[in-house]
Amino acid sequence: MSLGGKVALVTGASRGIGRATAIALANEGADMVVHYHTNLKGAEEVRERINQLGRRALVVQADVRKTKGVRRMVQDTLKNFGHLDILVNNAGITQPERVFETTKFKWDNMIETNLTSVFICCKAVLRHMVERRSGHIINITSVCGKSGGLGAGVHYSAAKAGVIGLTKALANNLASYGIKVNAIAPAMIDTRMIRWRSAELMEETIKQIPLGRLGKPEEVAGVVVFLASSANYITGATIDINGGLYMD
Repeated sequence: MSLGGKVALVTGASRGIGRATAIALANEGADMVVHYHTNLKGAEEVRERINQLGRRALVVQADVRKTKGVRRMVQDTLKNFGHLDILVNNAGITQPERVFETTKFKWDNMIETNLTSVFICCKAVLRHMVERRSGHIINITSVCGKSGGLGAGVHYSAAKAGVIGLTKALANNLASYGIKVNAIAPAMIDTRMIRWRSAELMEETIKQIPLGRLGKPEEVAGVVVFLASSANYITGATIDINGGLYMD
């Protein structure tokens, strides 16, 4: 297994892409830290699945917008496993709406949840990764951070664009310490996050995808595994997973 002996922390691992990612990393040999905010039942189900794969799993609760809680999460990880090799920043929210409906409160909440949280989680692991002179950080952004569209709000698109910029800046800052930082920009992955669309709108959107279908969470998870295990000469990159819906 390509990740035998490694420890990975996935935020927002109780459902969707985070769940698939945690299971995929465990399937490749990694012991897992399964983060959740409110969905304890989902996190425990993921832990059980990881244990069935013969790997260890620690379930941790934290609000990734809060520095204190994130530091505690990383401390618990190091206490239980002794080291941390992989951080996947996946936790986030969406709020599809037009700019006319977006208030300052909604803007602040979106930026804090989808962008500031990534910075907080990265900062929390950096001292440890720098001391070990190794590590992989993988940030889940969105095609909306590039396209500014597909029904997402302006605050969501801005936050996800910020994640791309943050990824590049961290990659530049951390390369000399052997830490690789990359991003993945999914679109139309079959999770709860895209189910705000009506059946008619969903059908119309799928027609616009060159591959003609929704993506699977496992397809995103496979790229996370690649970046965490084999991509030792890739840093600062953003990999699109969107069936050809957006090409740049």
